[in-house]
Amino acid sequence: MRNDLIRAVLDCGVDDLSMLDDSGADMFKVVEQMRFEGLEITLNGIMAEIFREGIFRMSEAVKETRKRLEDEEDAGTLTEAGYEQLGAIRQHDLNPQSDFTYYVNCLDTHLHCDSSKKKVYEEMFEQEMQDLSDYTGFNIEG
Repeated sequence: MRNDLIRAVLDCGVDDLSMLDDSGADMFKVVEQMRFEGLEITLNGIMAEIFREGIFRMSEAVKETRKRLEDEEDAGTLTEAGYEQLGAIRQHDLNPQSDFTYYVNCLDTHLHCDSSKKKVYEEMFEQEMQDLSDYTGFNIEG
């Protein structure tokens, strides 16, 4: 009976609920934010919100790293490794909001990174990539 209620409320099948098993997102916060924004609370909607938040976090990490490196460049304290990192960020025009995409359709749901940039993200933002994967519960394709 409980499973039927959850499936009815979230508009999904019983197997679809497994998508949430590996997500590190605080579901109470996700649903609270969705209610605040007036979004429909379905399983697909919850997953989309989780992906949006995860990609936003990645965007913030890239912005902070770029700003720190540019500040060091302006101050003349940028190391050789920092110079290479900043060059890679600029050369590949890293922008997680456009470099990461997701598709949400119950068990067909997936998270994708632009294949031409994925290696750069994996090398420069290894922990953030792991955090994104842990938060969403999905491996990053690309």
